[in-house]
Amino acid sequence: MTTLAALPGAPHRSAALRQDVILDGGRLHMVHDDLTPTRARLDDLLAVADALHKDDIPVLLVRRDRSVPVLVVDVARREDALRSLREHLPADPFYVKAKGAHATPIEDADLPGDTPVAVRIFRPRITSARTLRYGSRYAARVEFWCFGTELVEAPNDNALTRRLTPTSELVFTEVERYGRRWRTIDGMFEPHEDEFLEPVDIVFSWVDGSATQFQQHRAAQLTAHVVGEGDDSPARYRHVDELRYALRSVHMYAPWIRRIFIATDSPAPFWLAEHPQVTIVRSEEFFADPSVLPTHNSHAVEAQLHRIPGLSEHFLYSNDDMFFGRMVKPEMFFTSAGHTRFVESPVRIGVGEPQAHRSGHDNGLRVNRALLRNRFGRTILRDLSHCATPLCRSVMLELERTFPEDFMRTAASRFRSMTDISVTNSLYHYYAMLTGRALPSTQPRVRYVQTTTMGALEEIDRLAARADVDMFCLNDGAETDIPEQLRMQAVQGGLERMFPIRGPWEKPEALQHPTMDAATG
Repeated sequence: MTTLAALPGAPHRSAALRQDVILDGGRLHMVHDDLTPTRARLDDLLAVADALHKDDIPVLLVRRDRSVPVLVVDVARREDALRSLREHLPADPFYVKAKGAHATPIEDADLPGDTPVAVRIFRPRITSARTLRYGSRYAARVEFWCFGTELVEAPNDNALTRRLTPTSELVFTEVERYGRRWRTIDGMFEPHEDEFLEPVDIVFSWVDGSATQFQQHRAAQLTAHVVGEGDDSPARYRHVDELRYALRSVHMYAPWIRRIFIATDSPAPFWLAEHPQVTIVRSEEFFADPSVLPTHNSHAVEAQLHRIPGLSEHFLYSNDDMFFGRMVKPEMFFTSAGHTRFVESPVRIGVGEPQAHRSGHDNGLRVNRALLRNRFGRTILRDLSHCATPLCRSVMLELERTFPEDFMRTAASRFRSMTDISVTNSLYHYYAMLTGRALPSTQPRVRYVQTTTMGALEEIDRLAARADVDMFCLNDGAETDIPEQLRMQAVQGGLERMFPIRGPWEKPEALQHPTMDAATG
């Protein structure tokens, strides 16, 4: 990796002495630590549009789907367009990539012929730590169409039109997007039948297990309770700033999320600033009966989430050890009618009834199974995958009215109990499915990593290198095969590699939790 200051006589137009451009893997990269993938794509799209506008080259704005815009230029103006881009794009390293070809600098781009073609135009980007790169995946899309007297030919289908469309059937209009007006095709940006367009919030449950007050209060309460396997383990509450990176994953890969709620009775994270998109909610703000508080039971918290003030009808629930690994869309979680899509685990619930020696998780699944069997005459078989899960407030309220005693009992259980329901893990989803408002989905690619095993070190490295899963969980098990310091370094280091883009809600001076410094120093 070489800065341009060390490149004598580099031919690229960006080869001035610049500290924000480096050579990495044979390609020039802009160095950025604050751009999300969506912002990078939009910046390049607007730069291309502005360059073409300077030479009065007409463009159409269309879309491949709801999240990927495409600029359309008449193929007859292809050479004019390339010349305009070379002359008027900002003096940054722009590259052009056609399908099946290597990316080349815009100065060297050559698109001969008069047939329709699609290209990607982008500024390669890299973070200052060299851990995250944006390439052609997040490029601006440009297509050259052949506008004939009888047919319009495009290189690809898009959200509305086929590759071949009768010229007489295209009606042009204008649309407001990205702070400006564009010429487009009538119907291109109308809501389509497969799109979910309602607001979506996300709720994270979180406990700062390092807080002295929490440890003392929990220890005092725990003396009067018997808990199941693993439910009293420090692993349930220790952390390496996972919440910070979970929120960064929302910022980077789920920009359609409206608001983030953090359900916690712990002090606010040291790195969290006041921000309109992030709200901390305390248990007394959403528990139906605050007299049952305080609680150390995640089942109790999950049974009351639908009461959070201001929460959207459709929302996601996640834990601080669950992350988005690449760009995800709301349709991964909700149908256009607002029904939820959930991801089943291949793991069976298994036989047997709730027992004191079982974990609270396993007991909750069995309690759920009994309730649904009695209600619907159906036996549920599977656990759910450890990933963000979609819910509807109205269905949760109905579920509470259907099983009021079970909700009240669970909410009043200060520690996990063998009689708890597990609302967000299976009860809600199978109830909604059996009443026609949810369906299992195999679309998301998910990964579960038990970070206390030796194999986790390689798995975390693979996740960071490939970025090929939609969601993943870095779970902290009760039993460990590796030294705790090594585990913390691997998890925190892997998360920083994957999610270096700070959220707008982070304090600029907050770098690392004090306990992390002690553990990794």
